[in-house]
Amino acid sequence: MPELHHFLMERWALYHNLEYDSSEEKNPRLIFYNEKDEVVKTVPVEKMKAEEISSLLDSLGFYKRSQKGEEVPEEFQHFPLRPPRDEL
Repeated sequence: MPELHHFLMERWALYHNLEYDSSEEKNPRLIFYNEKDEVVKTVPVEKMKAEEISSLLDSLGFYKRSQKGEEVPEEFQHFPLRPPRDEL
C-alpha cells in the first residue's frame, strides 16, 4: 500500500482532527464520527491514491495546514463542521 504509506508519511500531519490507529492495517479505512462519537461514515482507503484521500478530507471540511507544525487558527479548532454528504 505505497499510496497509503505516502499519505501517512507526507500529508497526515497537515490535517487537523485526524487520528491514526495502526491496529487495522489489513483493512485501512477512514472512519468519520459525529459529535456524539458515533460512526457516520467509513471509507476504505487501501486502493486510494494519496491525492484522492486528501481530496476527500478537503471536501469534508478538514482543516489543512500549509506546513507541518503550523498552529491551527482558533476558528478551525473544532472542524470539520460539515457532516459527510450522504449523512445529511
